[in-house]
Amino acid sequence: MARDKTARENDSEQSLLDRRAYLKMAGAAAASVAAVGATTSRVDAADYETIEVPAGSRETIRIGGGETFENKLIDISADGAHFRVVTSGSGWTIRNVGVKGQNSDTSDTYSCFALQCDSGGEGLVENLYMGDGSVDRCGHAAIGGYGNAGHVTLRNVHVQGWGADGIYLSQPGVEGNSGGTFTVENAFAKNNNIENIRIGTTGSVIRDSVVHVEGTDPVPSNESGQKAPRGVWLKEQSGLEVENCDIKVSGADAVFANDGGSGTLTDCRVDGSISGDVQTQNVTEGADVTPPEGVPMSAEEAASGGTSEGSSSDEPQTTEESDDEEDSEGDLLELVSGEDTSGVRYEFTVEGSVEKHESGDNAAESSDEITENGDGTVTVSGVAGNGYGDAFYVNGAVTAMDLDESDWTLRYDGEEVSVDELTLPKKLVIDGSNRPNAVSTYTFEVSGKARKSADIGSINDYDTVEDGTISGRVVGGKDGYRFSGDVTGFELDGPANVRVEDDS
Repeated sequence: MARDKTARENDSEQSLLDRRAYLKMAGAAAASVAAVGATTSRVDAADYETIEVPAGSRETIRIGGGETFENKLIDISADGAHFRVVTSGSGWTIRNVGVKGQNSDTSDTYSCFALQCDSGGEGLVENLYMGDGSVDRCGHAAIGGYGNAGHVTLRNVHVQGWGADGIYLSQPGVEGNSGGTFTVENAFAKNNNIENIRIGTTGSVIRDSVVHVEGTDPVPSNESGQKAPRGVWLKEQSGLEVENCDIKVSGADAVFANDGGSGTLTDCRVDGSISGDVQTQNVTEGADVTPPEGVPMSAEEAASGGTSEGSSSDEPQTTEESDDEEDSEGDLLELVSGEDTSGVRYEFTVEGSVEKHESGDNAAESSDEITENGDGTVTVSGVAGNGYGDAFYVNGAVTAMDLDESDWTLRYDGEEVSVDELTLPKKLVIDGSNRPNAVSTYTFEVSGKARKSADIGSINDYDTVEDGTISGRVVGGKDGYRFSGDVTGFELDGPANVRVEDDS
């Protein structure tokens, strides 16, 4: 295939920047980069550097044996800006790196992250965000492993919306190639074309990861105009392993093996077709496509080494709180029954995940049920009365609540709320994907409450919600919010489309 051949340019391509300008060497980075036209800036709120690639420019960052490239935000938002990160040697590390902006360069075909190490050596990639994707007909894979002769581990990686391969690691398994292996763990791959994750050398494994394709419409085409958004592709060699993964694919095979590739799915949830020489062990339906804990959901979050929005509060524990609060993600939702009630029921649905809170005055019990619906949502049901209540950690948006509000007091993150305030039944989506390289800024005012929603759009530091005012910007992507009440004010500067959906 063209990608296998053209990826060989790794060794011949000339770097526009001295690689050491980007490595973590005290004081040297800003001066070295500024000398060649790219810029770096220190963000006060987090310990990371921004590498801003100018319009129409291509920057190559080379990482050698024993070197570490970490806490960087690579900004390719400018028209035609492009980058490559190329590794070599052994013992290198890429950590806390976020790529901001769509890849809009369509001039060549190769991987943006080219991961390779020497025979017997190892490399590590962890906490990497590539979720802004590429434009249509872009030939670049997000991540490739051509030339790897050792073992590379990818952990906490987010790859979404790439037109010519997401995580493309099968090249070393081609007969006569380098034969290196890969471990992919705790990854989130969504709406990538050709494959979301592909492995091809015996000893390679994908584990504890989520792969989700919503259909061909949200997937950009490759350089030839093709769309075949397979979930997991096992290619070239046998003995490939996929363990404890959630895979949900529409528009192509969920799991696909061919060209000598074969392997085993173990303890996986798969919604979609499985084709080729694939053995299954304890494989069921009902994939949970919620991004795994620890996967960065924005470039800024990755670069700073931070955690996703919706993680547990930084407020100190009281002496009445138990250790489960330290280990739980999400916001605390308490449902307290009225003093004069008996056996009153409730049910609510969440886009995301829910965990029982089992200490304090309000605590969920074994009889309270949390049911996964197989579409990324969970439904919670229970019974209480006589002033007692249940409590849960909610990581995601509460989209529906079925109860008699006169029988209950609801508290969310310590604040008393109504059902309408909790469920925020309306969606506001600012969609800039029609103009991938154009910036749109916006401000909305709503009469009710509002909060960001990672389920319907990206979340980054440019987006804010305060006292019913929503503001932010999009560059070729989508921002999403849930709100109650009505839109009372509106300002938009740029070509983005805006839609409001009611009763979602």
